[in-house]
Amino acid sequence: MSAAVLKGYQREAVEHALDIFRHAESLLQDAPDADSRRAIIAHHGCLLLEAPTGAGKTLMAGAIAEGFARADHPRHARVVWFWFTPFANLVEQTRGALKRDFSGLRLRDLTRDRIAHDCASGDVFIATWSAVAARNAETRKLRQSGDLSLSLDVFIPLLREAGLRIGAVIDEAHHTLFAKAPTEALRFYREVLQPDFTLLITATPDDADVKKFCREVGIEYLSRNLVARHEAVEAGLIKQGIRSIAYLAPEDQKTLADLPATALAEGWQTHQAIKRQLTELGVPLTPLMLVQVGNSGKAGTNAIEEAKTTLLRLGVPEEAIAWYTADDPNDDLQAAAVDERKEVLLFKVAVALGFDAPRASTLVSLRGAKDVGFGLQVVGRILRVHRRLQAFALAGTLPEALRFGYAFLADAESQTGLLSAAEKINAIKTELANVCPYTALVRVAGTPEVQVIRNGQLSLLPRPLDPPAWRELDALEPESPLASLSAWTQTELLGLGRTDQMPPAIADDPNGQSFRPVIPTFPDDAAHSLREGMPSGFMTEQLPLSTDALIDCVGALLDLSPEVLSAGLRKRVKITRRTIEIFAANDEHIDQIQGRLSDDELARRGQRVLLDAQEALDPRDVRDALMKRLRREYNEHQGLDLAESEIERAFYVILAAYPKLLTQALRACAARHKEAVEAHPLPLCIETPPATPHSRLNLYGVLPSDLNTPERAFVELLDADTSGTVRWWHRNPPRKPWSVGLVMPSGYRFFPDFIVGVSERTGGERVRLLETKGGHILDSDETLEKLQAEHQVYGRPIMLKRKDDGNFWVIEYSQQRDKAEEERIFRLEYLGQY
Repeated sequence: MSAAVLKGYQREAVEHALDIFRHAESLLQDAPDADSRRAIIAHHGCLLLEAPTGAGKTLMAGAIAEGFARADHPRHARVVWFWFTPFANLVEQTRGALKRDFSGLRLRDLTRDRIAHDCASGDVFIATWSAVAARNAETRKLRQSGDLSLSLDVFIPLLREAGLRIGAVIDEAHHTLFAKAPTEALRFYREVLQPDFTLLITATPDDADVKKFCREVGIEYLSRNLVARHEAVEAGLIKQGIRSIAYLAPEDQKTLADLPATALAEGWQTHQAIKRQLTELGVPLTPLMLVQVGNSGKAGTNAIEEAKTTLLRLGVPEEAIAWYTADDPNDDLQAAAVDERKEVLLFKVAVALGFDAPRASTLVSLRGAKDVGFGLQVVGRILRVHRRLQAFALAGTLPEALRFGYAFLADAESQTGLLSAAEKINAIKTELANVCPYTALVRVAGTPEVQVIRNGQLSLLPRPLDPPAWRELDALEPESPLASLSAWTQTELLGLGRTDQMPPAIADDPNGQSFRPVIPTFPDDAAHSLREGMPSGFMTEQLPLSTDALIDCVGALLDLSPEVLSAGLRKRVKITRRTIEIFAANDEHIDQIQGRLSDDELARRGQRVLLDAQEALDPRDVRDALMKRLRREYNEHQGLDLAESEIERAFYVILAAYPKLLTQALRACAARHKEAVEAHPLPLCIETPPATPHSRLNLYGVLPSDLNTPERAFVELLDADTSGTVRWWHRNPPRKPWSVGLVMPSGYRFFPDFIVGVSERTGGERVRLLETKGGHILDSDETLEKLQAEHQVYGRPIMLKRKDDGNFWVIEYSQQRDKAEEERIFRLEYLGQY
């Protein structure tokens, strides 16, 4: 009856599956009660078919479903199949395959054919899980009765009453029943469907997820038919391998190289080479190049449009490009996959699951992902051998270029996911299940009973075999101690409401004492005057009001060496290309190619350097000064006569490739032009909450309330000085009229944490500036700039880091390594000498 011709390994897998199901059916026919039937189903009713993508899992599943329902077989079953797919596009894809290959199966429409008396053995209902197991009742209308059809909850029991078995085919089971927490799908499977026979189909299941599924639904023994990759390769159904091509740019040029454009260019070249091979072979087939994009392109642009623009620049005809996203389904996905007028199909990540593209041998991935799931998606899309090439593959006459798929990866780290996927696929060894030996039907005193065989011995069931009690997988965890706080608004916790009662306890200690949030209260603030004999003000730094001289200085001091000027004219960058045959990871080839420089990325990077490098200057003025300098260098001194657009491109290349050049010029010019001026006088008094701790040496005699832990430890160290080194200290607030600031190369002013009067110091008006830093931000660009700053009057601030042992260390800038380094332990008595 079947029109499908099975390969040898497919036929064996189907026969073993049918033997298992037919044995189960023979036991079910003689089972005396529901408990016995449940035991039989738990041991014989579930089979997992595991095979690589392209090995013909749908074909084998269809043959099992048709063969088991055949009335001309002595051990057939009267069975209605419910075939579930995880994605809507797979419904029509599966329907087309079953209609083409299996005349013994009658395809029914689950939306309108839910009439029990009209169903017969061999009927197949195909649906998605979301149609029957969604949380929202509106999206699972199949669970509701209508005028002409019954809800599934009623329909399925009526099928049983009509003497029909219920079979379930779970396609791509690892996306549904094997997922992390598919509560609704498991609930429907276990409570409504309750299949007598289950056929699970997957490429590479996770064993932990499989065990969890069996535990949740009460399956005691899962039969497994495993098909190794080499079986499908030898049968001419899937390609010999996948060549993964990744690109690695030098670290200093990584952001300048346009790796996505390079991957697209090489992918398109390979696609055209495959097209020529097919013509030479005389096969009338147009290959397909798949392009998988991320959710957004560079700087948040439309990823589809960005990829399409690049392809058009490469000479790809616009009419040959199709694209599909869930938000913008411009082309029908499956139609585009088979429409040979289309040579490129652009799609987003989510669509990578669940569509068949047998024409595809080339895939370009513009997204980064290292997980094995990504690898399986990529492999699955380009592993199949097209029907028109299978005879050549079987005979071993395919040219080498057509025996492989090609994955071009803009993100080299994605190769990890491909290799992991290949390792997982290679781990599958052919293994065909036999009839489970763990149950037997025996007659006790003439009455048939199902017994479970344990340790090789028959033993009567001590109790009915029930699946475990249903556990709400999505139930909320017991309320945590903090949960009781949810009813208390921020206003209430601040004491601005519900003053008649305290909030509930949020934790308990081992002694049974409850802890409640502390609601601070602040009576009238207390005033503290500036102490007599203390300084009344300090010197701060600022840039002059007119920035013309500073901007001219930056243009003049920018270090445009011959190497820098030559780099500005660079069009390409040398990158490493790493090619790995993923199913034979030791087959690796590395070479060098000229990759494209990204003009868009260069412009973005250069503009970011221009904006980040300074704050006090207008970026447009700085740009004009630098462009003027470049015009002179290229056109006057080198006689190149470059167009304005070429000079602008060189400007962005230089800023992107050498971002520190602008910073260095700004630093030198800021040092030349900044001014030291008197800041406003210190306030005569400050207000603090009462009970603020006193300070022996603070200018106002109190500890500021905004000190963090290292700062608090530092000022306590100052107050504890008995050597006479520290005369006084002051917390230097940022951006106050009386604050001490240092002009940074960026024009931004740096306000050190503390100003300390020192008894013994030559110069600097016996004043030291100090800054405390956490270790996690020592090597940030901002910290490195601060380490190099120097006040015209008070000198270079001392930067300190507090270590775990409580000691402070002096941090210095290492120009050779361009990083912050711990120089020495800080000793207060040497404060004047640092």
